[in-house]
Amino acid sequence: MRSSPKSMAQMIKKTLRRSPYFGGLPEKILEEIARLWRERIFEKGAILLRENSRARRLFVLSKGAVAISIRRGEGEFVIEIIKNKGALFGWSALISPRRYTATAKALESCRVLSVEGKDLERFFQRYPSFGFLFLQKLCSLIAHRLHSTRSLLAETLP
Repeated sequence: MRSSPKSMAQMIKKTLRRSPYFGGLPEKILEEIARLWRERIFEKGAILLRENSRARRLFVLSKGAVAISIRRGEGEFVIEIIKNKGALFGWSALISPRRYTATAKALESCRVLSVEGKDLERFFQRYPSFGFLFLQKLCSLIAHRLHSTRSLLAETLP
């Protein structure tokens, strides 16, 4: 059974409100940004985005779990498991050269919200103070992932 457009809009707003990247927005602005997002459902094992492919969409986890992995040589290495509702991934859709830096795979059936990077950029142009806050939070996420990657690398060095 499909959700009504009104209940879908409510679910999108609820998920965004829960996200550390979009929570705290005034209701009017939250309603406006929520219209940009679409819900997508992926079955266990589905690839949500692929490393080195063109990055068009940004994702927020609504339900389930996603593995973020990179390929090196013959192997594939999981670098992060995303389980928290409201977690963000696919941020390469906002940053040049707009290529995904990892692959995201559904570890179980999951629901995500997705938005076109270009649409989100236009939203940030309309609300630059929110865009600035969002990019600060995104930089923190990127710094955390870089730190985690460095830690993993350090463990492999003699």
